[in-house]
Amino acid sequence: EYVRPYYRDRNNRGGLLRAERRVYIKGLGVYSASRLTYSLKRQFDRFEAEVAIDDLSQGAGSVVFRVLVDGQSRSVVGPVRGTDSPRPVRVDVRGAERIDLVVEFGERADELDYADWLNARLIRSASSQP
Repeated sequence: EYVRPYYRDRNNRGGLLRAERRVYIKGLGVYSASRLTYSLKRQFDRFEAEVAIDDLSQGAGSVVFRVLVDGQSRSVVGPVRGTDSPRPVRVDVRGAERIDLVVEFGERADELDYADWLNARLIRSASSQP
């Protein structure tokens, strides 16, 4: 298994998260063929993000973003290319134990696949807070 780092609030090269010349303060920068797993402990209602290829790719790159909830595919977005605008992701995670954020290769393996989960956030409604 090949392990690459992910970057919190940075693109996968350590720079600012950027899509369509806009800077994003929050998010996750990853390479294609990646999986980030988070324990939810049934504490959240939704996962939301905007997914894009970072401007660092200069219009290249191609990936598929997938969200798994307790091992079940709940959202598939893509292929997303370096020329595409950020696309919204919204997934119901009520009662879930785990979420996996997966980025898969697009058309040209991992060539310039600077994938961003922009403004990635878990949301808990007021009624579900302890």
